[in-house]
Amino acid sequence: MKRKPILFTLLALVIVAGGAAVFSQMQRGDSKGIASAADSTQGDSTSQADKKDKKNKDKPEDKPVPVETALATARDIPSHFSATGSLEARRQVELISKAQGQIIKLNVEEGDFVKKGAVLLEIEHREEELLLDKARTSAERALKDLERSKELLEKGLDSNTNYELKKELAETSVIEKDLAQVRLDNKIVRAPFDGLVTLRSVELGQTVNPGMPLLGLADVNPMEVRLFLPEQVVQDLRIGQPVEVRPDVADAPIHGTVDRIAPAVDPATSTIKVTLSVDNAEGAARVGSFVRARVTTDVHTDCIAIPKKALVAEAGVTYVYVAEADTVRRVSVVTGYADDDFAEITDGIHKGERVVTVGQGGLRTGSKIRDLSSPAADPGSVAGADTAAKNGD
Repeated sequence: MKRKPILFTLLALVIVAGGAAVFSQMQRGDSKGIASAADSTQGDSTSQADKKDKKNKDKPEDKPVPVETALATARDIPSHFSATGSLEARRQVELISKAQGQIIKLNVEEGDFVKKGAVLLEIEHREEELLLDKARTSAERALKDLERSKELLEKGLDSNTNYELKKELAETSVIEKDLAQVRLDNKIVRAPFDGLVTLRSVELGQTVNPGMPLLGLADVNPMEVRLFLPEQVVQDLRIGQPVEVRPDVADAPIHGTVDRIAPAVDPATSTIKVTLSVDNAEGAARVGSFVRARVTTDVHTDCIAIPKKALVAEAGVTYVYVAEADTVRRVSVVTGYADDDFAEITDGIHKGERVVTVGQGGLRTGSKIRDLSSPAADPGSVAGADTAAKNGD
C-alpha cells in the first residue's frame, strides 16, 4: 500500500518537470521570433532608405539655361508711317520722227546714258545738206548785195526803191537758209536733256515716217515717288524732310526727301499727294520699280529702349525676362514706338536692367541662366558669345 503513493508522487514530479521544460522551450522560441521579426523590419526600413537615397542621386539637377542678354538703354525712337508707290522719272519723253527717210545712223541702245545735245540717230539727209548749202550761199550773196546797195544809197548813187528790194531779198534768203537748217535738223535726232535711253523702237536701215516713235528718254536722277497720304500724316511733314525709300528688289534703302506737297485734299480718297525726290546718282533704281516709303512722323528722344527680339507676346500680353544674377523673372511691359531693331518701353523696366534677348523659350520665373553675352559687347549683340569663348580658351 505504501508503494502506490510513492509512485504517484514520482509520476507527478516527472509530469511537472516535463511541463516546465516545454514552457521554457516555448519562451525561448518566441523571443527568437520577435528578434527575427524586428531584424526583418529594420532591414526593410534600411532598404527603403537606400532606394530613396539612390533615387535622389539619380534625379538630375536643373541645369542653367544658356541665354544672351542686353541692357535697357536710353535712345531716340522714331514713329513711322509706311506707304507704297512706284519710281517715276522726273522727265520722260518719247522722241518721234519729224521727217521721212531711212535711218543711216543709230548711235544708242536701251540703257545708254546720254548727255543733252548728243546725236541719237540720223535719217538720210544728203538732200537737206545740199539745200542748206544752196540757201546759205544765196543768203550770203543777198546780204552782200544789200550792203553794197546801202553804200550806194548813202552816196546818192542808188534809189530807196532798189535798196528796199535788196533788203527784202536778203531777208527772204536768210529765212530760206533757216528753213533749210530746220529741215536738216529734223533728220538728226538729238537728246533734249541728260537722261537714260529707256526704249528703242526702230532699227538701223529702217524707213520711218513723220510721227513714228523712235526712242524713249528719261531723266532718272533724281527720280520721283508719288504718295497719297492721310491728312493727319501730311500735317507733320515739311519740304526737304528725309524719307527712307526701299525698292523691293534692292538690299539697301535709297535716300529720298519730300519735294512737293499738294495744296488740296483729294475728295474721293481724303488723301493728299506728296511727291518725293529720290537720289539715283548711282543709277541703281529703275523706272517703274515698286517701292515702300517710310516717313518719320515723330521722334521720342532719350526713352528707355530694348532690342525687339527681347519681347515675348502671349495671350495679348507682352513681357520680357529680366536677368538678376544667375536667375530671371518674368515682367510685363508696355511698349511705345519701335524701329527696325529697338522698341520703346514706357512701363515695366528701368534703364540699366538686363533683359534676355535669346533663349526665352525655356525660361520661367526663377530659372537658372548662363549668360553668354560679354559685358564688352554692344547691347543686343551676339558677339559676346564669341568673346566669352575666346576668354575661356
